[in-house]
This record gives sequence, C-alpha cells and structure tokens, in this order.
Amino acid sequence: MVWPANACLGKLGLLLFCAGGVLTAQKVVSARAGLITYLQGPAFVDGKRVVLKTARFPQMRSGETLSTSRGRAELLLAPGVILRLAENSQVRMEDTLLSDTRVTLQRGEALIEVVQLPEGNRIQVGLAETSTELGRAGLYRFGISQNDTAKNTLRVYGGEALVRSGISSVSVKRGMAINLAPGLDTTKFDRKQTDSLHAWAARRSFDLFMSDPEARQKQTHWQFSGGYAENKNFGVEFRAVIRRVLPSPAIRPVPPAEIGPEATPAPGR
Repeated sequence: MVWPANACLGKLGLLLFCAGGVLTAQKVVSARAGLITYLQGPAFVDGKRVVLKTARFPQMRSGETLSTSRGRAELLLAPGVILRLAENSQVRMEDTLLSDTRVTLQRGEALIEVVQLPEGNRIQVGLAETSTELGRAGLYRFGISQNDTAKNTLRVYGGEALVRSGISSVSVKRGMAINLAPGLDTTKFDRKQTDSLHAWAARRSFDLFMSDPEARQKQTHWQFSGGYAENKNFGVEFRAVIRRVLPSPAIRPVPPAEIGPEATPAPGR
C-alpha cells in the first residue's frame, strides 16, 4: 500500500417524529477513529464476531480488520465522518489517530459520508496502490472489482477528494468517477443511479440527523423544505414531521470492545 449501481431513488418512505416516538439512532462520540456504532446482520473483527449492546460500542485498534458477510456495518472515522460497509466487504483500520485517520478497503464496497470535517483531522482511504484524502464534506463511494467485471473506483456524489498513485495526483469533485489504478482516469457518472446500499446509507444518515436537535440547527447536509428533508448528496427526500423539540441525545460512554467467537450480532433496525 502506498500512502501519501442501478436503482433510481426519489422520495423515500414516511418517517414521523412526535412526542413519545422511538428513535432508531443515537449520537456517539469517541476519542479515536474506528468505533463500530451500528450493525445490520453479522460482522467480524479479525474473524471474531462483533457484539453491540446498549451503550457499549467496540473500538477497533490500528491494524485490525472489519468484515461483513450477509450484513452491513457502520464505522465512525471522526466526529461527523461515517464509513458504511456493504455486504461481503472488508476494511482495515490502519491508524485510529483522529489527526491522521487511515483505512484500507480490502474487499467489496463502502460509502463514506462526511457531514463535517473537523479541523485538524485528516481522513485517508487506501485501495490497491492508491490513497485518497477526503477534503470536504460530501459523500464518497469506494468499490473493488469482483471477478474482473468492474474497475476499482471512487465515485464522488458530493464533496472533493485528492487521489494519489505514486507521483501522480488527481482532484475529484461532485459527479466524477475515477479509476483507482496508476493512470487515474476520470469520467462523469449519473448521480441518480443508485442501489440498496445507497438507500440504506441514506436512511441511516437521516435517522441520525433527526435524532440530534443540535445537528438540525447547525448542519446543512439535510435541508427542510415543505415538510420534507432533502439531501442532495444522497439524492433523496424523506417526509419529516416534528411536533416538539426533541431532547438532546445522551453522549454514550465507550467501554472496551466486546468481540468474541460466540457473540451474537445486534439485530438490524
């Protein structure tokens, strides 16, 4: 490692938030990158089954790998930066320092949502012989070819990234796709062409946003208009009705990781 889809989405679902309603998301913070905050189906760290319990979130260490089979997983890379791992995928946590967070996608696909890039934080993603530094808030999708049917690619749905391969570097912006190979060839792609991973990530992003009143006041990745919340990076709208101000979410403590061969994954929501 050198360090320097197909379904259109429109208005998705109806989500009602009211007094006494139950939220399916919570705000979590950590002093290091690599906190596993959500699972849908089985996931493993270095081959050991991961458990999520109330207020207990496994913290990955530098050098460990997170993999999925039938499930999906959510990994916190920094405050406001979330990596969502697809089925049959694997990512290696190279360095958990918030000042120089580095991960490598080793198999499958991952969507990284950057709600805000904290000052002093650096996020780099390795794939094959390339390294990509995420430079702005946005949405980035990394994918590895399977059975030589597609190229290793990065697609930028929003934001801007700098891709390096050897001495070459290319800036990639919204609506651009890049072949993560030594040539770093770029093309345009249709941002409306999405799939189930994209839809799931959009719903997770929306749930987290709606569960955090502070985020609704300060962040602009979801914007309200006419009773809908819209995210242009995901290309979706959700119906949202808020009947009262929701209480501030609790900041959950982060105990040691609970990872073991006999553990049972948290149920999908």
